Amino acid sequence: MMNFAWNLHQAGQVAEARSDAAQAKDEVSLQKGRIQDLEFALNRMALANQALWELLRERVGITEDELLARITEVDLRDGVKDGRMTPQLASCPSCGRTVNTRNSRCIFCGAALPKPHLFQ
Repeated sequence: MMNFAWNLHQAGQVAEARSDAAQAKDEVSLQKGRIQDLEFALNRMALANQALWELLRERVGITEDELLARITEVDLRDGVKDGRMTPQLASCPSCGRTVNTRNSRCIFCGAALPKPHLFQ
């Protein structure tokens, strides 16, 4: 009788492990798809940025040094040179509460929030 109970217990653990493995496999597939979508979006943005840079260089005469200097200036606006635009804290124009500029709407009143940068 004790052996039967042990085998039943082991079978339950095996079934649970299989279920967990199936869930993990589904999650990995989902994350792979998200990564592929992000890579596609990143490549499109790099392509658009390169095209815009070439237009500015050809039509306006901006030099690469000027572009790199402006990139550094924008990067340092949050006080840290880290190669990205870090979301900042701001006041909601509607309710005045402090909100993160990463959000498109105020988490307190739902009002639309202005973006500090065009590409954020």
